[in-house]
Amino acid sequence: MHTHSDKDIYDLIKAQRPGYSLDRAFYTDAGIFERDREHIFRNHWILAAHASELRQTGDYRLFDIAGENVILVRGRDGAVYAHYNVCRHRGSRVLLDNCGNSPALTCKYHGWTYAHDGTLSAAKHMSEDFDRSQYGLRPCHVRILEGLIFVCLAADDVPDFAPVADRLTPFLRLHGTAAARVAEQQVFPVHANWKLAIENYLECYHCKPAHREYCRVEIKADRIGDGTPAALARYEARDCEWRANAQRLGTLRAEVGTKLPLDERLPQAPIANAYRAPLRASHLSATEDGRPAAPLMGEFPDYDGGETALAAGPFTYMLAYNDHAVFFAFVPRDAEHSDIVCTWLVQGQAQEGKDYDLARLSWLWSVTTKQDKAIIEANAAGIRSPSYQPGPCSLLEADVAGFREWYLSSIGPPSRTSRLAEIHGGRYFTA
Repeated sequence: MHTHSDKDIYDLIKAQRPGYSLDRAFYTDAGIFERDREHIFRNHWILAAHASELRQTGDYRLFDIAGENVILVRGRDGAVYAHYNVCRHRGSRVLLDNCGNSPALTCKYHGWTYAHDGTLSAAKHMSEDFDRSQYGLRPCHVRILEGLIFVCLAADDVPDFAPVADRLTPFLRLHGTAAARVAEQQVFPVHANWKLAIENYLECYHCKPAHREYCRVEIKADRIGDGTPAALARYEARDCEWRANAQRLGTLRAEVGTKLPLDERLPQAPIANAYRAPLRASHLSATEDGRPAAPLMGEFPDYDGGETALAAGPFTYMLAYNDHAVFFAFVPRDAEHSDIVCTWLVQGQAQEGKDYDLARLSWLWSVTTKQDKAIIEANAAGIRSPSYQPGPCSLLEADVAGFREWYLSSIGPPSRTSRLAEIHGGRYFTA
C-alpha cells in the first residue's frame, strides 16, 4: 500500500484540471482508497437492504463495504438493528452466512452470544469481575426510509438524515417502496475503482454507443445522451405530452435537488435528488416490449409511462417505473474493485409466475448493467496503463465533472470548496 501525507494528497488535488478525468492514482492507489474510506465512506448514508428482507424476528443479513461487515437484524421488539460483525472477545466474525434467521447472534469461535439488540447475553468461563454490559457488539448507525435500510459508518458527527428523508419521501411513497418486496437482486463484481463505476452511471454520453436496449426504452437518452436540436425537440414534445397525462393522473412531483453547502461540512453534505420523466411513447414500463411487467405500485392509479430517477447520497440511486423499482448500490471493495448491486422491487403482494415474469421485469437493467460492467472494466484497464493521461469532459458530462469536483473537495483541504463554486456553480450531480 502506498502512503500519502496530507501534503502529498493536497498537491495531487491541486494538480487536477477542472473538467478533466482524474490522475491515475485516484483510480488505482491503495493509499488514496484508504483516504476515501475515512473521508467519504464513513461520512454518508449507504443503502444496505430492504425491510422486506428482514420480515421476522431473528432475520438477518450481512452488508459489506470496503472491509467493514455489518449485521442487520430484526429484533424481538420489531426494530432493525445494525452491528459491526466483530466479536468483542477476540475479533472474530460473529455471523458467517450472508443471510438467515437466528434466535441469537452466537460467535462460533468461543460461543460468545449476543441478543439481537447487540447486548452480550452469554460468555462462559470469564472472571467474576467480568462486566458483560461493557462488551456488547459495537452498533452501526441505521435509518429506515420508506422500507429502505441505510447504514452510516461514522463514529460520531453523523450526517443529518432528515434532509434526505424530507426530499425523497414523496417520490418513494408514490412508488410504494415501504410496502414493496425484493423480487430479484443481482451483484455485478467490477474490476474497477468505485469512482469509475459511479462516473459511468452519471453520464449518458456513452448510451448510444453502448446501450442499444436502453435507448429503445428511454427517450431521456435523446436529451442527455444525444443533445442535438432534433433530439431535444423529440424529447420536449414527448415530455409535454407525458406531463399533461401525469398531471391528470396526479403522478407529477416537483423536482428536488441539493445545493452544496460551501463550507467545512462539505464532505458530509446531504445529497438527495429526484425527478420524474417520460419513457418513450411506445413504453408503459421499462420492458422489452413496452408492456407492464407487474402490478401497479404505490399511489399510481394507472400506468403513466414515466419513471422516477432518484439519488440518495453518492452510492445509492433508483430508477422506478409504475410497476417496479430498481435500486443501484455502488459498493467500494478496494482500490481497484467494486460491486454494482441491482435490487428490483415489486408490489408487496405480487407473486412471481402469477403476477409478474421475472425475466421481463429484470430485462433492461440486467442487460444494461452487464454492458456497463464491460465498459467500466475496459476504462479501468486503460487507466492502469502508464500511457494514460486525463482527458476532457464532453458537453454531456457536466454531472461527472461535478462529481469529480465534489470528490476532490471531500478528501482535500476546506479551501477546495471555493474552487468547486467557481467551476460548477455549487451544483451537485443529479440522478
